[in-house]
Amino acid sequence: MKIICMGDSITYGLGVEPSRRWSDLTAKRSGHEVINCGISGDTTAGMLARCQVQVFPEKPDILILLGGINDIIFTGNYRLACANMIAMIKQAQMQKITVIVGIPLPVAPEDMAVHAWDPDRDNARAKRQCGQYADWLLHYCAEKKIQTVNFRKLFLDEKGEAIRELFQDGLHPTAAGHERMAEEVCKVLDEWKPQCCLP
Repeated sequence: MKIICMGDSITYGLGVEPSRRWSDLTAKRSGHEVINCGISGDTTAGMLARCQVQVFPEKPDILILLGGINDIIFTGNYRLACANMIAMIKQAQMQKITVIVGIPLPVAPEDMAVHAWDPDRDNARAKRQCGQYADWLLHYCAEKKIQTVNFRKLFLDEKGEAIRELFQDGLHPTAAGHERMAEEVCKVLDEWKPQCCLP
Protein backbone atom coordinates (compact mmCIF):
# COMPACT_ATOMS: atom_id res chain seq x y z
CA MET A 1 0.00 0.00 0.00
CA LYS A 2 1.26 3.47 -0.88
CA ILE A 3 0.82 6.30 1.62
CA ILE A 4 1.71 9.95 1.05
CA CYS A 5 2.21 12.30 4.00
CA MET A 6 1.54 15.91 3.01
CA GLY A 7 2.48 18.63 5.46
CA ASP A 8 4.87 21.24 6.79
CA SER A 9 8.03 21.10 8.93
CA ILE A 10 6.48 18.65 11.38
CA THR A 11 6.02 16.15 8.57
CA TYR A 12 9.36 17.09 7.00
CA GLY A 13 11.00 16.24 10.32
CA LEU A 14 12.80 19.49 11.10
CA GLY A 15 15.52 18.89 13.66
CA VAL A 16 15.57 15.09 13.53
CA GLU A 17 17.34 12.56 11.32
CA PRO A 18 15.22 11.48 8.32
CA SER A 19 15.18 7.92 9.60
CA ARG A 20 13.56 9.13 12.83
CA ARG A 21 10.70 11.08 11.24
CA TRP A 22 7.20 9.81 11.98
CA SER A 23 6.68 9.02 8.29
CA ASP A 24 9.86 6.93 8.00
CA LEU A 25 9.15 5.13 11.27
CA THR A 26 5.64 4.36 10.03
CA ALA A 27 7.07 2.84 6.85
CA LYS A 28 9.53 0.70 8.79
CA ARG A 29 6.95 -0.60 11.25
CA SER A 30 4.02 -1.07 8.89
CA GLY A 31 5.83 -2.36 5.84
CA HIS A 32 3.93 0.09 3.63
CA GLU A 33 5.50 2.47 1.14
CA VAL A 34 5.38 5.90 2.77
CA ILE A 35 6.34 9.04 0.83
CA ASN A 36 7.18 12.18 2.81
CA CYS A 37 5.94 15.39 1.16
CA GLY A 38 6.60 17.75 4.04
CA ILE A 39 8.12 21.20 3.43
CA SER A 40 9.27 23.44 6.27
CA GLY A 41 7.30 26.66 6.51
CA ASP A 42 4.51 25.52 4.21
CA THR A 43 0.91 26.56 4.72
CA THR A 44 -2.24 24.72 3.73
CA ALA A 45 -2.36 26.87 0.58
CA GLY A 46 1.02 25.50 -0.44
CA MET A 47 -0.05 21.98 0.43
CA LEU A 48 -3.19 22.36 -1.68
CA ALA A 49 -1.14 23.47 -4.68
CA ARG A 50 1.42 20.70 -4.21
CA CYS A 51 -1.25 17.99 -4.14
CA GLN A 52 -1.71 18.51 -7.87
CA VAL A 53 1.91 17.65 -8.67
CA GLN A 54 3.16 15.56 -5.74
CA VAL A 55 0.13 13.53 -4.70
CA PHE A 56 -2.45 12.89 -7.40
CA PRO A 57 0.01 11.73 -10.11
CA GLU A 58 1.41 9.17 -7.63
CA LYS A 59 -2.05 7.63 -7.12
CA PRO A 60 -1.52 6.71 -3.47
CA ASP A 61 -3.94 4.51 -1.58
CA ILE A 62 -3.92 6.84 1.41
CA LEU A 63 -3.14 10.55 1.86
CA ILE A 64 -2.32 11.76 5.37
CA LEU A 65 -2.82 15.52 5.70
CA LEU A 66 -1.16 17.41 8.55
CA GLY A 67 -1.03 21.19 8.35
CA GLY A 68 -2.49 24.51 9.39
CA ILE A 69 -0.23 25.63 12.22
CA ASN A 70 1.82 27.90 9.95
CA ASP A 71 -1.41 29.48 8.69
CA ILE A 72 -2.22 30.40 12.28
CA ILE A 73 1.28 31.66 13.08
CA PHE A 74 1.60 33.69 9.88
CA THR A 75 -1.92 35.12 9.65
CA GLY A 76 -3.39 34.85 13.14
CA ASN A 77 -6.44 33.05 11.78
CA TYR A 78 -7.26 29.39 11.20
CA ARG A 79 -10.28 29.88 8.89
CA LEU A 80 -8.30 29.77 5.65
CA ALA A 81 -6.67 26.55 6.82
CA CYS A 82 -10.15 25.07 7.26
CA ALA A 83 -11.12 25.98 3.69
CA ASN A 84 -7.89 24.59 2.25
CA MET A 85 -8.20 21.35 4.20
CA ILE A 86 -11.74 20.86 2.87
CA ALA A 87 -10.46 21.47 -0.67
CA MET A 88 -7.64 18.93 -0.28
CA ILE A 89 -9.98 16.33 1.18
CA LYS A 90 -12.58 16.75 -1.56
CA GLN A 91 -10.01 16.75 -4.36
CA ALA A 92 -8.35 13.61 -3.00
CA GLN A 93 -11.70 11.86 -2.66
CA MET A 94 -12.50 12.73 -6.28
CA GLN A 95 -9.25 10.96 -7.18
CA LYS A 96 -10.44 7.89 -5.20
CA ILE A 97 -7.73 8.44 -2.59
CA THR A 98 -8.55 7.59 1.03
CA VAL A 99 -7.81 10.55 3.32
CA ILE A 100 -6.60 10.53 6.91
CA VAL A 101 -6.54 13.93 8.60
CA GLY A 102 -3.85 14.53 11.19
CA ILE A 103 -4.94 16.60 14.18
CA PRO A 104 -2.05 19.05 14.71
CA LEU A 105 0.19 19.20 17.74
CA PRO A 106 -0.47 21.76 20.48
CA VAL A 107 1.73 24.81 20.98
CA ALA A 108 4.21 24.31 23.81
CA PRO A 109 4.95 26.79 26.65
CA GLU A 110 5.87 30.31 25.61
CA ASP A 111 9.37 30.32 27.08
CA MET A 112 10.41 27.51 24.72
CA ALA A 113 9.33 29.47 21.65
CA VAL A 114 10.81 32.76 22.86
CA HIS A 115 14.24 31.30 23.54
CA ALA A 116 14.48 28.65 20.87
CA TRP A 117 12.38 29.57 17.89
CA ASP A 118 10.32 32.72 17.45
CA PRO A 119 10.57 35.62 19.91
CA ASP A 120 7.88 37.60 18.06
CA ARG A 121 5.17 34.96 18.12
CA ASP A 122 1.95 35.72 20.00
CA ASN A 123 2.05 32.42 21.85
CA ALA A 124 -1.22 32.84 23.73
CA ARG A 125 -3.11 33.52 20.51
CA ALA A 126 -1.39 30.68 18.65
CA LYS A 127 -2.17 28.28 21.49
CA ARG A 128 -5.83 29.29 21.57
CA GLN A 129 -6.31 29.16 17.81
CA CYS A 130 -4.50 25.83 17.46
CA GLY A 131 -6.96 24.39 19.94
CA GLN A 132 -9.92 25.86 18.05
CA TYR A 133 -8.56 24.54 14.76
CA ALA A 134 -8.08 21.06 16.21
CA ASP A 135 -11.65 21.08 17.53
CA TRP A 136 -12.95 22.15 14.13
CA LEU A 137 -11.03 19.38 12.34
CA LEU A 138 -12.34 16.74 14.73
CA HIS A 139 -15.92 17.97 14.32
CA TYR A 140 -15.71 18.23 10.53
CA CYS A 141 -14.12 14.81 10.11
CA ALA A 142 -16.62 13.17 12.44
CA GLU A 143 -19.49 14.78 10.53
CA LYS A 144 -18.09 13.70 7.15
CA LYS A 145 -16.95 10.28 8.39
CA ILE A 146 -13.30 10.98 7.59
CA GLN A 147 -10.66 9.05 9.52
CA THR A 148 -8.36 11.07 11.78
CA VAL A 149 -5.10 10.43 13.57
CA ASN A 150 -5.04 12.54 16.72
CA PHE A 151 -1.45 13.66 17.11
CA ARG A 152 -2.51 16.47 19.44
CA LYS A 153 -3.53 14.20 22.29
CA LEU A 154 -0.11 12.52 22.27
CA PHE A 155 1.57 15.76 23.28
CA LEU A 156 -0.79 16.78 26.11
CA ASP A 157 -0.56 15.77 29.76
CA GLU A 158 -3.49 14.91 32.01
CA LYS A 159 -4.06 18.63 32.67
CA GLY A 160 -4.28 19.41 28.97
CA GLU A 161 -0.91 21.15 28.87
CA ALA A 162 1.80 20.50 26.28
CA ILE A 163 4.48 18.04 27.40
CA ARG A 164 7.69 20.08 27.23
CA GLU A 165 9.99 17.10 26.83
CA LEU A 166 8.38 16.17 23.51
CA PHE A 167 9.19 19.53 21.86
CA GLN A 168 12.46 20.91 20.54
CA ASP A 169 11.35 24.53 20.49
CA GLY A 170 7.70 24.86 21.39
CA LEU A 171 6.51 23.74 17.97
CA HIS A 172 8.57 20.91 16.46
CA PRO A 173 8.58 17.45 18.05
CA THR A 174 11.68 15.71 19.31
CA ALA A 175 12.66 12.24 18.11
CA ALA A 176 10.61 10.87 21.02
CA GLY A 177 7.65 12.89 19.77
CA HIS A 178 8.04 11.45 16.28
CA GLU A 179 8.08 7.97 17.85
CA ARG A 180 4.71 8.64 19.44
CA MET A 181 3.31 9.94 16.17
CA ALA A 182 4.45 6.86 14.24
CA GLU A 183 2.97 4.56 16.87
CA GLU A 184 -0.38 6.33 16.58
CA VAL A 185 -0.40 6.17 12.78
CA CYS A 186 0.39 2.45 12.85
CA LYS A 187 -2.34 1.93 15.44
CA VAL A 188 -4.88 3.71 13.22
CA LEU A 189 -3.80 1.71 10.17
CA ASP A 190 -4.08 -1.55 12.12
CA GLU A 191 -7.45 -0.85 13.73
CA TRP A 192 -9.17 0.97 10.86
CA LYS A 193 -9.58 -0.93 7.63
CA PRO A 194 -10.42 1.41 4.74
CA GLN A 195 -11.70 -0.03 1.49
CA CYS A 196 -8.28 0.38 -0.10
CA CYS A 197 -6.74 -1.92 2.52
CA LEU A 198 -9.12 -4.81 2.05
CA PRO A 199 -7.93 -7.83 0.03
